[in-house]
Amino acid sequence: MRSMPGADTQQRARAHRRGPARPARPNAPAAGPAAQAAAAAAATARDHPDKGCGGRVYLAVAAVACSCYVNALHGDFVHDDIPAVTRNRDVVGAGPLADVFRDDFWGTPMGDAASHKSYRPLTTLTFR
Repeated sequence: MRSMPGADTQQRARAHRRGPARPARPNAPAAGPAAQAAAAAAATARDHPDKGCGGRVYLAVAAVACSCYVNALHGDFVHDDIPAVTRNRDVVGAGPLADVFRDDFWGTPMGDAASHKSYRPLTTLTFR
């Protein structure tokens, strides 16, 4: 059986475009120090599964954070707390809720010349 003229040349040209033949190595180790370190870390994690803390670490962090401020729970208002909280009409509920969005932090209307122009309605709502 005769092959067509030039068929062998065409096959060689296709093989050349595909590049040299390389053996398949699916389980070959990764090259480079970073890849080797990542593979070692993955193997360590696989060999020593995380036992989990069940949220105890988060609970401990929250307990420490709360314990830092527990002594302030029974304290009085100081400095600017009195005008900002106890004498602020928006905080004590003396006016309509919509005033919280029209007044400054101290309860003074934003258009007033005496207004501090410090607009913090969400902070005021947390005091209400």
